[in-house]
Amino acid sequence: MAEVLATVGAYLLLLGASYHFLASSLAGGLALAVLAGVALVRVFILQHDCSHRSLFRRPSTNDRVGMVLGLLTLAPHAYWRAMHLVHHSTSGDLERRGTGDIVTMTADEYRALKPAERLRYRLYRHPAVLLGVGPLFQFLLRFRMPGIIAKERRPERRSIAVTNLGLLAVHLAFLAFGDWPRWLVVHLVVTQVAAGLGIWLFFVQHQIEQPYWVPHAKWSLRDSALKGSSYLMLPRVLEWTFGAINLHHVHHLKPQVPSYLLRGYMEQHGLGSEGVRLGTLESLRAFRLKVYDEATGRMTGFPPTPPRSANALLTAPSTALPGRLDRLLTLTGEEH
Repeated sequence: MAEVLATVGAYLLLLGASYHFLASSLAGGLALAVLAGVALVRVFILQHDCSHRSLFRRPSTNDRVGMVLGLLTLAPHAYWRAMHLVHHSTSGDLERRGTGDIVTMTADEYRALKPAERLRYRLYRHPAVLLGVGPLFQFLLRFRMPGIIAKERRPERRSIAVTNLGLLAVHLAFLAFGDWPRWLVVHLVVTQVAAGLGIWLFFVQHQIEQPYWVPHAKWSLRDSALKGSSYLMLPRVLEWTFGAINLHHVHHLKPQVPSYLLRGYMEQHGLGSEGVRLGTLESLRAFRLKVYDEATGRMTGFPPTPPRSANALLTAPSTALPGRLDRLLTLTGEEH
């Protein structure tokens, strides 16, 4: 609990300082908002630990603390937890893509798209959308919509409603007692920084040049973790800041291990040589990867498309994503 209180306290202190200084110094206020956004990433990592019920011994404590942290991260906890657990059980499974993932199509699926669908997918995979427009849409708008999950999933829908009510109360308080335009600027900057960094970390966890994508019958949890998850080589200070989520191969292998114990677990069990190693520059180059080519077993850029007459003869393979492109703007979750 001390870790939670210290992290949340640091975030709220930076948030409040940003709001205060923005009244007199645009540069100072925005700089503090950026730092608050970085701190919010660490808050999200703690919520992520709660989603695996690894931060506290009691599941109920993880759920309650996760719900509170979700008010800060804008991610409804029960909903996000449900989607994220599906991601862990399907990552690398060609036949079960689309829930809690970055949407990834095969080369054949991409070629079979109609021109308008192809454009939508190209826009979705563009870094400006993945790191800019997309995170804001996801965290500010999409997470506010109960319709993103089936009506019978009541706990998940309730978490969306509770988070929305909390956010409404905060904004109404600033409308009544504070400077709401100034708060809105701080809120948008913090959200953009935190969500953009979060999507970068999330993207490079599995979007690698030689990924692990196999049919369901050949899928295994261990191979998915050690062959299909990255080991992002970050300086220790950034590894601490981002809750060791860069040791993603270890996390996927043992999601029950909380973030602050991941490095110790990796060293104790000799997992430092496992995972797909990525440097920071390599992680940025990963945004050039667009589709999975089943013929070569590699991620590539957008493949050339056949002429229109030939394109009409192509049909998407049986492993095509459910719902295809109607949910492409989903960045960290899907209807389930």
